[in-house]
Amino acid sequence: MTEIFKMPDIGEGMAEGEISDWLVKVGDQVKTDDSVAEVQNDKLLQEILSPYSGKVTKLFVEPGTTVKVGEPLIEFDGDGSGSAADDGQKGKTEAKEIEEPAESEKKTAVSSQASPAAPTSDSSNSSGAATASNGNILAMPSVRHYAHEHGIDLSQVTASGHHGHITMSDVENFSTSSAAPEKEPENQPSEAETTTKQTASESAPTKKAAAPDPLKEGRVSMTPVRKAIAKAMSLQNSTIPTVTNFDQTEVSKLVAHRKQFKPIAADQNIHLTYLAYAAKALAATAKKFPEINASLDMDKQEIVYHDDINLGIAVNAPSGLYVPVIAHADQKSIMAIAQEIEDLAAAVRDGSIKPDQMRGGTITISNIGSARGTWFTPIINAKEVAILGLGSIVKEPIISDDGTIVAGQMMKLSLSYDHRLIDGMLGQTSMNYLKSLLADPAYMLMEV
Repeated sequence: MTEIFKMPDIGEGMAEGEISDWLVKVGDQVKTDDSVAEVQNDKLLQEILSPYSGKVTKLFVEPGTTVKVGEPLIEFDGDGSGSAADDGQKGKTEAKEIEEPAESEKKTAVSSQASPAAPTSDSSNSSGAATASNGNILAMPSVRHYAHEHGIDLSQVTASGHHGHITMSDVENFSTSSAAPEKEPENQPSEAETTTKQTASESAPTKKAAAPDPLKEGRVSMTPVRKAIAKAMSLQNSTIPTVTNFDQTEVSKLVAHRKQFKPIAADQNIHLTYLAYAAKALAATAKKFPEINASLDMDKQEIVYHDDINLGIAVNAPSGLYVPVIAHADQKSIMAIAQEIEDLAAAVRDGSIKPDQMRGGTITISNIGSARGTWFTPIINAKEVAILGLGSIVKEPIISDDGTIVAGQMMKLSLSYDHRLIDGMLGQTSMNYLKSLLADPAYMLMEV
């Protein structure tokens, strides 16, 4: 019996998505819940699973095609006529059907299917790359892009991801397997996991200098993630009248507190970061000043005050910027927040981040301290009214209470907010409270 798999709604209110890559081809036998395609929507790149078992007899669109929810994607157990395509493709240029693979490719697919994640006998592929049932190496486009830019042959990389996918961590570990990590500076908020710095840049130099990255020139197509970021940032920047307050606070007590508890956290396999402290402080500030945790419904001319404080953490991946969410951040300890930041950043890096982990944010924090940045003007996230920009901790001369000049540890802060709801006085008052929490972790514990 012929079954037509149509584009599902994989996000909250998603209207369309781009087929970034097919994970199957015509002629493949697919089981229910097998991954069949990678789809990019406005939030993230993710796999979609087949609701049917059967033989793929037609793929309605080519990679790179934007498909609306409800339009046909795959025909199972049919004759390849794909009559249902007419319903979804009216008014659009009909996409070319992906051709049946050559006989030699079929043989490769059969060979791969027998042992999809096992190493081949070819000495050039001794590390064993995982392949799909169609013979293709399984890796997200962001992973392929990074590998291409760094001259890494994915067929040499051993996969550790689910369904035999090669993850970003697999590629990073492959490219730096002989490098030793550099010690993290104590006076900087080096949130390696949230900026997903490439391990190569964090490692001590090796005896053999790495070949420089190829120069970028000419015109290249934007990746699906970059298209989504461009669309979202343009919309937010053009519709929200934004004000940014720049400030700083002396955090010597915070630096000492982290130094004291960092080994204790490490014993629990937790990387205690300055970002975790800032996230906890921002959650407490949002609880005290509910306007910065609200949103605006301009259609109904209403202010929506949220019951929960769900903190978005901006994570920079090679493919672009993602904002996973820590739900109920005000109810979690600094240790728990540190662990969750690390887990979410890892999920972004290896492509396993789920839609539910990207939903429901009420306020966001973005960190450039790990890149030694200071002040900046972060763009407010969708359906929110405020975002905190976390900068570096910089040693600077300050005047102490007794009038002497001493070395201070100054944390740079930028709070951007929607001026339709938040006035300058409220913005600065909430910033002052945030500063007091960061200046003394003991006060933060008393308040929250």
